Amino acid sequence: MGSLEWASMAERRIGLDPLAREYFKLGAAQHQMEYMDAYSENIPLDDEECHAVFAFNSLDHVDNISQTITEIKRITKPGGIFLLLVEVNHPPTYCEPINLTPKFLLESFQPEFVCEMMHLYQPVFPTLLYESIKADVQLAHPQDSTEHGYFSARFRRSGSVNMLLAEFGSR
Repeated sequence: MGSLEWASMAERRIGLDPLAREYFKLGAAQHQMEYMDAYSENIPLDDEECHAVFAFNSLDHVDNISQTITEIKRITKPGGIFLLLVEVNHPPTYCEPINLTPKFLLESFQPEFVCEMMHLYQPVFPTLLYESIKADVQLAHPQDSTEHGYFSARFRRSGSVNMLLAEFGSR
């Protein structure tokens, strides 16, 4: 139930999760955003609808990583960004069935996306992604690392940033 309330500059804030209906029992109706009850392998949004897409502590929870990445590529506008925070290089578990590596992620988003920034954080606080990132103990050579950690990356969808500026300017 990650809230996007911090993204107050966004025209629309959408939380996508197959458990979205359950979140309302936990107070999600108070959030200044909308929740979609859907899987990441079939996102109910139009092609190139999103200027920014975020996957925070979720990409290793999906059933079909290739289809999820295809959907992220599909819904992101040219020039748009994809921000990723995910645990990497860990053995699969029931809740996190996919063992992702930084190299796999970087290669999977090409050629549609260019990685503009990446970091790999040491898990200073086991099982606490955000606290470990705040501690800022970074591992060297994140793209090649096989060490367990928390991967942070900013990707930009290939395409014209001028297209985005023109669209925003027309509003």
